[in-house]
Amino acid sequence: MRRLLAMTLFSGWLLFAGPAQDPAVAAGVSGEAARLFALANDHYASGEYEKAVAEYRQLLAQGILSEAVHYNLASALYKQNELGSAILELEKAAAGAPDDPDIRANLEFLSSLTVDRTTAVGAQTTVFFLERLLQLTSLDQDAVIVSVLWILVAAGFSLWILAPTMKTRRIAVWCLATLAFPLALAGGGLSLKLYRAATLTQAVILEERVDVLSGPGGDNTSLFTVHEGLKVRVRTVRGSWSEVSLENGLSGWVPADALGVI
Repeated sequence: MRRLLAMTLFSGWLLFAGPAQDPAVAAGVSGEAARLFALANDHYASGEYEKAVAEYRQLLAQGILSEAVHYNLASALYKQNELGSAILELEKAAAGAPDDPDIRANLEFLSSLTVDRTTAVGAQTTVFFLERLLQLTSLDQDAVIVSVLWILVAAGFSLWILAPTMKTRRIAVWCLATLAFPLALAGGGLSLKLYRAATLTQAVILEERVDVLSGPGGDNTSLFTVHEGLKVRVRTVRGSWSEVSLENGLSGWVPADALGVI
């Protein structure tokens, strides 16, 4: 009840002042997509959130994987008090636009409405800082940064080889030494993100309350309970059950249909 009251009080203040306009959709990925996007926005503006949700999801089903569509869908779901599903769609929007301030602010706001607080104490100093640092740029941006730095290093190395004087060689060495650390940092961040993209599956709890069990089956012992909107890591899938872990290290099994994969 307290969460629903908070969602009502804050609605229209910080979060989702209105549906986002996506130029790629509105300008015409296809005429039908643009029409459906505009229709969904109109239904959202008129308070017909159920229709808006159906239309935004229809766009996604057609392959219009736009951050604005995910954002608008999250907005409409939030208006229907579907906190877990709204967070899931915002996470998908953030995956495509990690540096978008509106998406990040709204995601932080919705996360503040969830019941669970699972961040470990140590994470506030080291892991938390590193995660924030990784979120500053997208995977594509990291690739561009690494490419530019690598070209500069190659140019510096070429200058060192072809330098006509000792002074020019010293300048080349100084340039290489200056570029070494940012290249290592950017390359490490890119490698970590690529590894995560290949191996890490994250999800959001969609049901209001889910018991986390000691094994994949309803007859196992309940270890603890998680709630709607919590972000978890999916470690293993076995049939209709998923093994998940939390930021604080706790882990266990939940029904796969209680999760929405990001």
